Amino acid sequence: MSIRLKKVLRYTSIYGIARTLTKVAGRKRGLFIFRPFFFNKDPFIGLLGCGQFQFSTIAFYLSKYHTNRFYFCYDVNKNNANSLAGFYKVPHIINNYEDIFKLQKTKLVYIASNHATHAEYAIEFLKKNVDVFCEKPICVNFNQFDSLLETIKNSSASFFAGYNRPYSKAIQKIKSQYKLKNNISKKFTLNCFISAHDIQKDHWYRNPEEGTRVCGNIGHWLDLMIHIYNWRGYIPKDFLVQIAYSNKKEPDDNISISITTPEGDLTSITISSRTEPFEGINETINFQYDTIIAKIDDFRKITIWDNEKKYTQKYFPKDVGHKRSVMQPFKKENRDLSEVIASTELMLNITEMVINTITEKHIILTRKL
Repeated sequence: MSIRLKKVLRYTSIYGIARTLTKVAGRKRGLFIFRPFFFNKDPFIGLLGCGQFQFSTIAFYLSKYHTNRFYFCYDVNKNNANSLAGFYKVPHIINNYEDIFKLQKTKLVYIASNHATHAEYAIEFLKKNVDVFCEKPICVNFNQFDSLLETIKNSSASFFAGYNRPYSKAIQKIKSQYKLKNNISKKFTLNCFISAHDIQKDHWYRNPEEGTRVCGNIGHWLDLMIHIYNWRGYIPKDFLVQIAYSNKKEPDDNISISITTPEGDLTSITISSRTEPFEGINETINFQYDTIIAKIDDFRKITIWDNEKKYTQKYFPKDVGHKRSVMQPFKKENRDLSEVIASTELMLNITEMVINTITEKHIILTRKL
């Protein structure tokens, strides 16, 4: 059996048949074994960036839940745009950047382009009062961040961020268990170990303007941390961040970040990319609060201990929260955007630490909506 076939079979056991075949189609851009039904009545959704994540995650879930009323798609890579449009039967492929802002029927856009363009696209559409779903990160520097915040404040449109882990069933289960304690004075301990993709030197992630892997990857677990801290009813603003670099010549790979708060919280995030994981990114999350101990195994299984009680649940397909995150514009009960603002400010500070290989910094968050 070939390695590629083994990978397809393994992915099927993790993500299910439809999602796996969509992932294959996204990689091959031509092997359209599975094709979703197209809802062509009154299309209003624009797709910016037609890479693998847009293809196999965002557009997949939008089409699966019969909201795939796609109006247009755009990508600087014409093949990506053409193949996504062919697969999902998107009626309009936009070739010129300026034209994407001229389409009058657009009511909602999903931005999944390269990281450095997220804020630029979001700002332009928010100014036109078009709702925006912006995949992470929502920006890659403080200038973008401040401009985006100001635009969100002044726009009547809604803004949604693509950080998905807080929407996963495993995190929601821990949250429900936490609420049973009804005690906000205790401290959190959170540990995240991530076996990440081995990103090649010429990958666009490596371009300096894209914000390093802190914006591209680590922001996910910083955001999860802020979300968990907010279970107490407030977001801490004071953080001591310490970073251990395994190789300062490649400061955003194979590092460990330790974060503490005056409240006594402790979070550690370790990202390792010494090989390419066969099953894709793999993460183990450990959590402790009062008598609650929880372990998430790659969002495929959770175990919770609370004194003598034990709870175990497996998830198939793997649930990292992507489905619920993508559907935010169609749901009423979404997370507090202030969490994303806080996690983004912390992420940008840590990005600057990594760029300058700083090992310790006291960070106080000041920005808010």
